[in-house]
Amino acid sequence: MNKNTLVSIDNKSRAGRASKGCVGPVCCIFSIAKSRNPGKGTTLRGQGRVHYWLVRQVGEDGYAVRGVDGDFLPFGEESLISIDELITHYTPEVAVFEERMLPSVRRRNYRLVGTNRELGYRRSLLAIDEPNVRGLFELGQEYILARRMAKGRTLFGELMRVKTPFPGKDQYLFNEFGIGLRKIGHLEGAVICYRRALKYTDRDDHLYYNLARAYYEQGQWWDCMTMLTRCFELNPELPPARDLVALIGALAENPGLRRRYGKPPVPEGVARRAALFGESAFGANAPAREQARVRALRNEARNAGSASSSTGRRRDNGLWLPGRDAVGM
Repeated sequence: MNKNTLVSIDNKSRAGRASKGCVGPVCCIFSIAKSRNPGKGTTLRGQGRVHYWLVRQVGEDGYAVRGVDGDFLPFGEESLISIDELITHYTPEVAVFEERMLPSVRRRNYRLVGTNRELGYRRSLLAIDEPNVRGLFELGQEYILARRMAKGRTLFGELMRVKTPFPGKDQYLFNEFGIGLRKIGHLEGAVICYRRALKYTDRDDHLYYNLARAYYEQGQWWDCMTMLTRCFELNPELPPARDLVALIGALAENPGLRRRYGKPPVPEGVARRAALFGESAFGANAPAREQARVRALRNEARNAGSASSSTGRRRDNGLWLPGRDAVGM
């Protein structure tokens, strides 16, 4: 297997297609409550109790806002708001952007072009493409970190449902999303993103490892072992997968370790399969097996310490993302 085609492994250096430079300025429809002052100009397009606005990112923390008319076209002068104002008052509406505004601007040949001299691109901002989707995903993480959970899960859910095909809509994209969600503690969302990535490939040992790791962190032992089995079928030499097998074996034997790391009992069948994988991976090399176990436990202690220090600030188990049927799995 060509290692350069693989997705990146969680918390490791990137492999596969690099995403550096692929994050573009956000441009999308957002809504606000009609009780807020809609500003001057033509009557804003709205539905129910909300008004729609076109919001585009200008700079790292600034956003330009203008109204949307009855034809879902932007109008009037732009007003600048901060990222704090955006997160506090505006709700992303990716589906409205994709299904209402984009068809309208295509019919009327309306253009809104952005340039970036540093990255050397000139592109339409009114588009569902990789830079915009990545930018929206990063904004979704900002909503989560700011404790705007409902808006964050709305944005993530709609990004999972985007129908438009575009270059870069592949396993690398959804794997990166899974890594991002896992790092802020939203394991259900990470699992959904990894499984979405598997729609594009079934021959990536790194991706199966990432999914196994997310299931491990959830304490879903059988799902974890199923993904590890697939990973070992593709690449029995993958070091992180070997370490995870060693870690599962250590937890199966030691209730104290399970309590320390908040893991449920390891089913006998899972422990037996982990032992078989260990024998296959290390054979009679007992020192290598012990080194893997020590390394895995050290890494687990480091991960647990990092998670506990950031739990109050970043983690919220109430995040909902769409189920497998909703994202076409």
